[in-house]
Amino acid sequence: MSGYDYISAITGCTTDVGGRFAVRGPAFELLADGSVASGGPGRAPGPLDLLVSALVVNLLNVLRTGGEPGVDNPDSRAVHVRARTSRYTPGRLKVGRVRVEVMVDGLTEQEVEELLEQYRGGCRVLPAVSTVLDVEIHPVVPAAV
Repeated sequence: MSGYDYISAITGCTTDVGGRFAVRGPAFELLADGSVASGGPGRAPGPLDLLVSALVVNLLNVLRTGGEPGVDNPDSRAVHVRARTSRYTPGRLKVGRVRVEVMVDGLTEQEVEELLEQYRGGCRVLPAVSTVLDVEIHPVVPAAV
């Protein structure tokens, strides 16, 4: 094929465990399960887990540097992301909803929200995930001690 600039090359194959699959890229290998509803064993990440993980990793990567692409230094921020997904009843266009909570060490809730606004405006992963899930991203701060 010509005209494409490949930035990722993933292969997959079945395994000896029914509903479990090996997925490989040039520098990694992981096991994934089909959804439990479709016969996956439920012990490795399923398709929805992998989709939400892509969003979490993207958030961690972007926010650790304050949204500045290509910045990688020892002063990177510590970022914590928690994503909880709930499933809608069958028959809806989207599968469900994911609520994402983001905490950035040393920043206030307002400062994190400002970073999230930049993220929402420039992220390419978020629109892809949003086609399948309703996504809510919220800043959080640690509880007062």
